[in-house]
Formats: sequence, C-alpha cells, structure tokens
Amino acid sequence: MNNTKLEFEFEQNTKIKRLIPIILSVLLAAIMVGGAELFGEKEIIFPEITAIAIGALVAPVQSWNTSRLRLLAAITSSALFGVLIVRLPLPLIVKIIAGLVISVCIITISKTGFVPAISACILPILMSTKSLVYVLSVIVMTGLILISQAFLEKLDFREKYDFHPVAPNKNLLILRLKQIAVLSIISILPAYFHEIFFIAPPLMVGFVEMSSPRPKLRKRAPQAVLLIISAAVIGVLSRRFIAEIAGLPLFAAAAVSVLGIILLVAKLKLYFPPCGAIATLPFIIPQNALVRFPFEVAAGFIIMTILAMTIFKDDN
Repeated sequence: MNNTKLEFEFEQNTKIKRLIPIILSVLLAAIMVGGAELFGEKEIIFPEITAIAIGALVAPVQSWNTSRLRLLAAITSSALFGVLIVRLPLPLIVKIIAGLVISVCIITISKTGFVPAISACILPILMSTKSLVYVLSVIVMTGLILISQAFLEKLDFREKYDFHPVAPNKNLLILRLKQIAVLSIISILPAYFHEIFFIAPPLMVGFVEMSSPRPKLRKRAPQAVLLIISAAVIGVLSRRFIAEIAGLPLFAAAAVSVLGIILLVAKLKLYFPPCGAIATLPFIIPQNALVRFPFEVAAGFIIMTILAMTIFKDDN
C-alpha cells in the first residue's frame, strides 16, 4: 500500500513538473500579445519568445549550449543590429545577408549554440521594424523566461544546464559560412518578390539547427517538418477563429496557439523550438496574408530541410 502511495505521489509530482513550464510559457506569450494589444504596439510581439520558452522551459534539457547571460546578450545585440540594418538604404536581400552575417558572428563570438539569435536579427529586417520598442520587448520577454528558468531550477523542477563554451575552429567557421551562403541564395527570390514567409526567420533557425552536427534531429526531419506546418496552421486558425470570428482578445488566441503547439511538441517528444515561433508569427502579419502563410511556410521549410539533408550530410 505504501509503495502504491509513493508511486502515485511520484507520478503526480512528475505531472506538476511538466505542467508548470507549459503554463508559464503560455502565460508569457499571452502577456506579450496582450501588451501589444493594450499599448497598440505590434513591435512588442516577438515570436521567437515562444521558441525560447520551449527550449528553455518546456524541454527536459535546455535546447542550446549557452548560459543565461550569453543567451540574453546574444539575442539583445542581434535584435538591435536588426533594427539598425532596417534603417540602411539597401535592397532587402543585402539587408538579409548582412543580418545573417552579423547574427552568426554574434553566435560564434559568444561561443554558444544559441541560433535563435538569427531570428531576432532577421525578423525586424523582413517586417521593416525600426522601433526600439522591439529591442526592449526582446530584453524584457527573454529576461522573464530566463528568470522563470532559474525559478524552476531552484524548485528542482528542471536540471541546471552545464554550459561549455565552444571555441571557434576551422570546421565550425566553414560550416557557418556554408549555412550563410545557402540561406542567402534561398532568400534571393522571396526577397525580390517580397514573399517573405518562404524565408520566415524561424525557418532559417530551423535550417541552421538541421544542418548542424546534430544527428538525432536530422533523423527526425519529417517530424520537424510536421511540427512547423502544424504550428503555422494552428497559429492561423487560432487568430482567425478565436480573435477575428469569435471576437475574443488577440492574447486569448495566442495562448491557444502556443498551448496547441506545445502539446503537440510534448506528444511527439521532439522539442524543436522554431515551431513555437511559427505558431506565434501569425499574430503580427497582415490579415490578408493569413491564407497563404501556412503554404509558404511549409514550402520554404521543406526546401530548407532537403538542402540541409543533402548539402550538409558530410558535416554530420
């Protein structure tokens, strides 16, 4: 009887440990979108926050090799450079390449594997965001996630990540140059025709993760593609039916979207952070772009996945 009781208590504690990070992630996303609604500032919405929440809170082990301080520094500096690049009188494709080079340099210099910094830099470039409100939101929302992570570690709800700096070497630099080159080539046509969802920033992050030396993720590439497509559909349907048709607040739709993709991530046991950002991205795009968003995202990521699996197969 005692053993049965202990097993029950252990099972309940395990469920609580899994549930609290999910609740925190959904709550933070809702606060972010709600803040954007309240102040009328779309720049407050930073979709990559959901990706960071999945990788830093929901995943059993942190998804990236980084410390909290380096993560915050990398994503903040990348976001700032992205906003500054927007102001330059250059063609979009040149801005995208500049953003890729700068953000990858930041990741490399910081000696981390925190590739979501790429999205923080490219998003304002694609959305023509010039406001420093975006950078402030990145700092605040990322800070809240990292505080939540520290809180969960203190409660022994998740293990503390042991960061090991990655010193740049010849192989890593060659890999990064190849990744920048491929993403730059992929971006030419979408940038020219301004069909930016084919190269949505989280897709770029997904491509870099897929083309990096991470065999487990590459073996589950079809499921990663499924998560990205599902996230796009969930995000669009949540905004359309909950916010636009039912007339509920946008933050409620965002909460449903984030909860939906996190539950799917947990079901598949594939903690692929970019899908979280894709599920939140529909809340900052024009209403008339909602229909084509999932199709362009799906096509873009399928192409990127195929290239990652072929061009970079010898790097893994």
